[in-house]
Amino acid sequence: MSIGTNPTGRILVDLEAAHGLIALNGPPDVRRSALAAIALELATNRWSDHMRITLVGFGRDLGEGLAGIAPDRIRVVDTLDEALPELEGRSEEVRQALAASGVDSVLTGRCRGVFGEAWMPHYLIMAEQPTEQEADRLVALARTGTRMAAGYLVAGEVQGATWTWELDAAGRLHAGVLGFEVDAQLVPEEHYRAVVDLFHTASRLESVPLPDVADDIRLLASADQSGLAEPPGTGRFSVDIRLLGPIEIDAPGPIDESRRELCTEILVYLATHPGGVHPTVLGGAIWPRGVSAGVRDASIARVSDWLGRDARGRPNLYYDERGRIRLGSEVRVDWAVFRWLVWRSAAEPESETAYMSYALDLVRGPVLADRPRGRYAWLAADDLEYEVTARVIDVAHRLVVLRLDEGDARGAVGAARAGLRLAYDDEGLWRDLLRATHATGDEHQVHVVVDEMRSRLLDRSAYDELQPETEALIEELLPYAQRLRAG
Repeated sequence: MSIGTNPTGRILVDLEAAHGLIALNGPPDVRRSALAAIALELATNRWSDHMRITLVGFGRDLGEGLAGIAPDRIRVVDTLDEALPELEGRSEEVRQALAASGVDSVLTGRCRGVFGEAWMPHYLIMAEQPTEQEADRLVALARTGTRMAAGYLVAGEVQGATWTWELDAAGRLHAGVLGFEVDAQLVPEEHYRAVVDLFHTASRLESVPLPDVADDIRLLASADQSGLAEPPGTGRFSVDIRLLGPIEIDAPGPIDESRRELCTEILVYLATHPGGVHPTVLGGAIWPRGVSAGVRDASIARVSDWLGRDARGRPNLYYDERGRIRLGSEVRVDWAVFRWLVWRSAAEPESETAYMSYALDLVRGPVLADRPRGRYAWLAADDLEYEVTARVIDVAHRLVVLRLDEGDARGAVGAARAGLRLAYDDEGLWRDLLRATHATGDEHQVHVVVDEMRSRLLDRSAYDELQPETEALIEELLPYAQRLRAG
């Protein structure tokens, strides 16, 4: 079990090695976060699948949420009195197994494989401090003098504990007799809930609808009348915001160069939240350390002046009836156009290739590339970068498949290259590029792509080899080159 990190790396502790009770003392909220992190790791790790964990005092909603993830491992109870009979019975079973098998320790029994169930560890993690009577009973149970396939970790200071660990308010854990200090592994309650929700979401089998594109359709309704002669939206908007690559803003109004970076960030935030943003929310995102209403409103006014007015004289930035800030109908955002085109490609399968081609033409590089350091902190809590990258990869891959099916190998190469402009480290797109390049019949160019891929991926990664699927594809397409490399 890991409890935190120090300059040497992650610190692992064997709970069974305490041969007794482990008490974790410190501020209640920090202590609970540390115990939650331990419970999550024990419940979800893949290297210790044969175990039982009893959780006490985590609350039914949190505890049962974790039990839902690993029902074969987790038991949740409200009080220690509910857990003690099972723990005491379990301890007696282990003693009987040791005597019956003639082994001198749990470890020996595990190595020999006899009485297998007897050696499966059982851990108690208690998020609340036990009462004096509970503590006495628990200390007597835990103090064995030898390994008993059990570990006991409880909150608070407990007299008679074998080990006592101290947590401070900053999350620094002092491991007492073990002789080291670590930055504790902490999972606050909101993160605990989020992890549980993540596991439950991952196990769902029903389809998930794509985000609503109603705002994109509203912004681009007029583009539907132009057919496929040119990418929708060309030449029809007074403001152009490009996010699929380096950030570029074309707007008719004036902008003070000393304020351009701030105004651009405000505009990018509004462009990526087409449903409108309340000024307070905008202020919290752009100025995470706080800002006065006067400074915030003055900055919004500068952005409004920058965007100017549409062909009918209406502001391209306005407040709706709910007090939210929105961009007007003549503000074009390349990401909104991209989503609209993908939606249309699904609605009109006969024109799927054309719509997807137009969509990839909008991609110029990594999303929001070259943004200034120290800004856009809100991206850390936003799905934008993940969603953009995932959608571009999906569209590029789909277009490669469509063009290869049509016999257009060079078009497939272009589609893969377009996706790699934004997601250069996606190995799936590199494999698409390899297949498409091979389909052109130019073996020399396949060698060039392999060299380029190795240079781009391995020089910028902590890994020293490609994925097995990629290596297998290279072996299939260039078996001689692979043999040379191996030699």
